[in-house]
Amino acid sequence: MSTNPLDVGCLRLFEQTARHQNLTRAAEALGVTQPALSYRIRQIEELLGVTLFHRRHRGLALTREGEVLQRAVSQGLESLDDAVNSIRQRAATPTVRLITDFAFATFRLMPLVARFRREHPAIDVQIVATQSLLPRIENEHDLPILFGARSDMPGEAQLLIPERVTTVCSSAFRGRRGPFASPEQLLDVPLIHLEGDEGGRWFTWESWFAAAGIAEHASAASLSFNTYTLAIQAAQSGQGVALGWHGLIDDQLASGTIVQACDLALDSDRGYWLLQKPASPPEVELVAETLVRGLKRTR
Repeated sequence: MSTNPLDVGCLRLFEQTARHQNLTRAAEALGVTQPALSYRIRQIEELLGVTLFHRRHRGLALTREGEVLQRAVSQGLESLDDAVNSIRQRAATPTVRLITDFAFATFRLMPLVARFRREHPAIDVQIVATQSLLPRIENEHDLPILFGARSDMPGEAQLLIPERVTTVCSSAFRGRRGPFASPEQLLDVPLIHLEGDEGGRWFTWESWFAAAGIAEHASAASLSFNTYTLAIQAAQSGQGVALGWHGLIDDQLASGTIVQACDLALDSDRGYWLLQKPASPPEVELVAETLVRGLKRTR
């Protein structure tokens, strides 16, 4: 036994004694001798300078001070036991960590992971979203999903969604300012920009117009947002025209919350790539297979 009268072990001795209010029964439940238990209880009382139990012929009764201590110890031990059980359960639960950007996490990954969790509740899937398109690969991330060209990807990579970009807006906006028979007509309406692509890893309005063969890129007005979610919400609310990545905004197009502004869609050699380490654990393999299968169905 520990020699510290107020360590967790001793508090458990006190809690059991208070619960049984009988030294013999409490000692049996704890697997200690009755004299040893009695000695430890007296140690606690001496340290606190109070009497915790009234000693009676057929058992014990808590004093007022003992009742106060029992309430505190019972609550504390219950919280401690819950924490220990939670830690043990998490340690026994396989965990798969995914890392990707906010756009892919919001529009594509969350629905797939939600379905996977329902089908495989014994596997804990965690999503780490980052504003960077090419986050630093760290060992704790089992399945990075990164955007860029194949040459940007370290190691083995599997293409999940190729970059294909059209123009989107709300139906009301298109009815009010359109129709847009050609992409040149978009230069006369507010364009919604996504900030933070200094490296040119994805289509911007400038590069999209250039790929469409339009030399003049200056628009009548523009709005800028630092996340793709906000850019699409702005388009949905009729604030202008945004670039829409197929594979991300397909559900919004299908539901009609946004529509194509004009029919032109442009491709590139970029896209979202799944990176997987060799000899991955079975749970990582299962998540990767589920993602690939689920995304292929939606392409």
